Amino acid sequence: MKSRCMCAVLLLFAFYSCNKKEPQAVQKTITQVIKEGPKLCDSSFIANAPVKVGETGIMLPAGTKLCLTKDKLEVNVELPDGFGFTSFNGVTTEAVGLPFATYGCYCSGVGTACNVFYADGLGFGCLQSSCVGACTGKFTYKGYSVDNIAYQSGKDDFFKLAAIQETIATMTPGKTFSKQSLYGVSFYLVKDEKAFLSKATCDCEGTAACKLKVVAIQIAKGVMTDTKIFYCEGNCNGCELTIK
Repeated sequence: MKSRCMCAVLLLFAFYSCNKKEPQAVQKTITQVIKEGPKLCDSSFIANAPVKVGETGIMLPAGTKLCLTKDKLEVNVELPDGFGFTSFNGVTTEAVGLPFATYGCYCSGVGTACNVFYADGLGFGCLQSSCVGACTGKFTYKGYSVDNIAYQSGKDDFFKLAAIQETIATMTPGKTFSKQSLYGVSFYLVKDEKAFLSKATCDCEGTAACKLKVVAIQIAKGVMTDTKIFYCEGNCNGCELTIK
């Protein structure tokens, strides 16, 4: 009797195993998203000095990565850390504050084109090429114009940059002191510290968080000038140096 029961159980198990359906494979179609890559560079380099950009009035800081495309129609630009493209007119776009932009030359004549050129020491600008009309150079990012560059990190880091000190060293401080601005960072160039300090103040909403700081200008390694940079820095809104 016991053996009959066992046989019945085995037959039942065999029947279930034969009729059990295997899981079916589900075929999925994966669509690959192909992003358009940057145009190939004819030449690329990192600027070891500020680069003038044609009639735009923009001076690219030292350390900027430049790529002149093979078709000679564009220069792809990547600014060094801390710098970003902005707009004078305050238009808010996704380009504002980003380190990327493209410089192109645009022809006023329909159906014709201008080329971009670069010359070491002169910067880059526009060549007439096949353009029947006027060539205009400008920076854009995804169709939006950007026409200014600003430093967006702290002033302490800004004034430590050797290239920035070299640029400031070419500025004229006046007889005693003068207010200057570079890449959106304001400061004072001072020759007569006594006269300056008697009038200078750092105030930030009545707190002591805003401090007066000074940096000696170095035009070359170990070579100092008699002109110094004074500025205010602090963790509060509106920390700027003012003269009484």
